[in-house]
Amino acid sequence: MVNFAYALPYVPPAPPAPPWQAQDLSWRGWDGSEWELTNPKSGLFLMPGVRGLHLPDFERQSTKSPMVAGSRHRGTSTNDRECFWPLFLYSDTGSDEFMARDSAFWRSLDPDFEGTWTSHIPGGGRRTLNLRLVSSDDETLHDSVYRGWAKYGVTLLADQPYWLGETVRNSWAQGDLRNYYVTAEDRITYGYADDVIHYLSAGGSLGSAKFSNDGDVPTYPIWTVVGPTTAVSVGVEGSNIAVPFDIAGGYAVQIDTDPINGQVLWYGEWDGSKITDPVDRTSDLDPESKFVAIPRGQNRALTITMTGQGAVIAEVRNKYWRAR
Repeated sequence: MVNFAYALPYVPPAPPAPPWQAQDLSWRGWDGSEWELTNPKSGLFLMPGVRGLHLPDFERQSTKSPMVAGSRHRGTSTNDRECFWPLFLYSDTGSDEFMARDSAFWRSLDPDFEGTWTSHIPGGGRRTLNLRLVSSDDETLHDSVYRGWAKYGVTLLADQPYWLGETVRNSWAQGDLRNYYVTAEDRITYGYADDVIHYLSAGGSLGSAKFSNDGDVPTYPIWTVVGPTTAVSVGVEGSNIAVPFDIAGGYAVQIDTDPINGQVLWYGEWDGSKITDPVDRTSDLDPESKFVAIPRGQNRALTITMTGQGAVIAEVRNKYWRAR
């Protein structure tokens, strides 16, 4: 008798993931239109010579004395950022499509309204920079409509020169922290953005609150305090903001500490993700409150004290010198 042994056919292993990945760039115009900038098949793409992805321009502040050689370093300021796009725009279909694409792209740029330049980093992250139009070189050919392509040199300006990372939130509470963590269901119910990253700090206790800033400069947080609490103080390494009034259960206060766009305390009902019908109560803050940034570095100590069973949420967008 002959015996047969059967075995599964050999299945070769999956090929390894390529070690190199592209850095993709895109543009969202002030009008909401979306444009790929690193995909030549899209009909619009950047050519070599792009500026704005690397370091901003720094300006050293110093003082001099005729009695002392050299100078004394007083700090560094960062200038606004000028960006340059050498663009190629084309259509393979015909003059009508070329003119439509050309007109639509130029409508996405404006000297008074900002659009967003996004750098999609290998690994899934992204950084953004808000830009407004400054100027553009003339196209190189007078018959571009007939030929179906044009080259442009576009100069743009970022009033705020740092590339911004994605939003990061940490939460701490006196009671059960799970009540304050925003789930996927909450994002659907309350319209939370899908690209927001939510973190729970280790242990979630107020006394052990820490925050990591992996950016290149200090960043100002947005603080949200969810009631119930009768008094709360939040801050960074001893520089605190004191909210000396009661916050009822189901209500919250939010303080944007950014010195340019923030420093306002909003109070209102908390729907699980945001304050509804906010009221400005900035004048009720303790006058000794200090609005300070979270320094760059890992596990920076926060100082949070609270009377009651509420929760504290810190939200930041870290700032970077470069687009990657």
